[in-house]
Amino acid sequence: MEIKEKMIREIEGLPEDLMEEAYDFVAFIQTRREARDKREGLWGDFSLSTGAFDFWDDPEEVEYSQDDLKRRA
Repeated sequence: MEIKEKMIREIEGLPEDLMEEAYDFVAFIQTRREARDKREGLWGDFSLSTGAFDFWDDPEEVEYSQDDLKRRA
C-alpha cells in the first residue's frame, strides 16, 4: 500500500479537531520546505555571483605541488 493511501485512511479515521491539526501540520511542513528551497536558491545564486569560487576556473590555483608540502619558516 502506498504511503498516500495509508495517510488518507488514517486521516479519514480522525475526529474533526484532529483533522484540522493534521492539516495545519501538513501546511506547516510544506511552507517550511518552500522557505528552505527559496533560501538555498538565494544563497547559492549569491555565492556564485560574488566570484568567490572563480579560483576553481584556474587549475593552477587548485593543484598543489611538492613545494606546497614543505614547511615554511
